[in-house]
Amino acid sequence: MKKNKYLHGYDLKEQKRLIHQANFLENFVYEDIDFKRQKNLLEVGCGVGAQTKILLKKFPQLKIHGVDLSEKQLALASHLLKKEIHEKKVFLEKQNAMDLKLTKKFDSAFICWFLEHVPDPLKVLKNTRKHLKKGAKIYCSEVFNQTLFLDPYSPAFIKYWFEFNDFQWSIKGHPFIGANLGNLLKEAGFKNINIKSKPFHFDSREPKKRKEFIDYFFNILLSAEKILLESKKVSSEVVNQMKIEVERAKKQKNSVFYYSFIQATAEA
Repeated sequence: MKKNKYLHGYDLKEQKRLIHQANFLENFVYEDIDFKRQKNLLEVGCGVGAQTKILLKKFPQLKIHGVDLSEKQLALASHLLKKEIHEKKVFLEKQNAMDLKLTKKFDSAFICWFLEHVPDPLKVLKNTRKHLKKGAKIYCSEVFNQTLFLDPYSPAFIKYWFEFNDFQWSIKGHPFIGANLGNLLKEAGFKNINIKSKPFHFDSREPKKRKEFIDYFFNILLSAEKILLESKKVSSEVVNQMKIEVERAKKQKNSVFYYSFIQATAEA
């Protein structure tokens, strides 16, 4: 198995999904984020620039230095942020987050849905801290895939989700990294660490939101369908049955969707 293969791929459909994801989850991710007093932010794993766009909308005084290793993601980010780059609000650079080489220090840092995809998240955090001023604020938002729950009971959905996470683990990813953020930030040398669980819990009280979140997470699962089928982690029968179960959950009056991600803040 090739190490560090990206679970979701880099095609245009996936890039559009990442942009949708950033906008769809904006209110949840940014509810407790405050960069009002910061000026120079290091965004580690900036990807297609979707979070960068939101950061500047919420905190227009920021100047953001985004780093990512994928040329394809950076190419789309450069297009999406063309105006901001021209205004010198954003600078994008191809860098390995585990071996950052930057010429300045920043007063803030932002990492979102990135540490789950790197083989050594501790090294990323240590390298990030090296490029932060003393007392600089960092926010990390990461997955905790153990928490996904769908009712009614959906065995194919559960099987697929297990294989999804197991495959990510096999390529040196970390599908449960959110629960480890406190340990990682402490070991990386950060101080004043605060951890919050951020739940999505929808049932018959909010049927529209419930359907939206089931659809949203289903698209995450489908983004790995090709690679899971090719690697024989799942069969086409499991995929087809999962699709039936998801449609049932969207329509059933008393279905339940639950998932929780983890958000950490700390100081360098």
